[in-house]
Amino acid sequence: MKITHISKNNIEANSWDGGKTYEYFIYPPGSNYSERNFLFRISAASIEKEPSYFTRFENFNRFLVMLDNDLNIQRNRVEEHYSKQEIFKFDSNDEIISYSKGSDFNLMVHQSIKDVKVFLLNGTMNQRDSFQFLFAKEEALVKVNQQEILLKANDLLVIENTEEEEIQIHSDTTIIAGSLT
Repeated sequence: MKITHISKNNIEANSWDGGKTYEYFIYPPGSNYSERNFLFRISAASIEKEPSYFTRFENFNRFLVMLDNDLNIQRNRVEEHYSKQEIFKFDSNDEIISYSKGSDFNLMVHQSIKDVKVFLLNGTMNQRDSFQFLFAKEEALVKVNQQEILLKANDLLVIENTEEEEIQIHSDTTIIAGSLT
């Protein structure tokens, strides 16, 4: 089991049409966002203009959680609303126009990966998946098995579990969590 703790303070911002994006983790190692040769990518972004047109990608699903505001969008010309407690899942080839400003957490997953979960965790879970991640919306003390790790706001923890051992994860603070196999 390998645990990687990534702070937003150590990531350089890149621009997208509607604001800035911060790439925390991309897999496999050596893959590249612009070449679209990755299996999954974890990032955070700012939405700084209205309207903003989300970047489209063929063959990827996306999971987005707003960190500081609700999300008002049009998906393929249909209006939708998501609170900051809801996970917005969509095909990255959909036409998404945002009418909200704010910051978000973003997971992009190639459609060849079928077993993907993204949820809000406040409590304890047991997982055996190959990859797990924890993203702190605010400061949170998490436990991975018996190891305590302090996540500051906007920190990411990635757990690579190639042996698929059972791992117990606990947080008393609501965090964004997920897993991929």
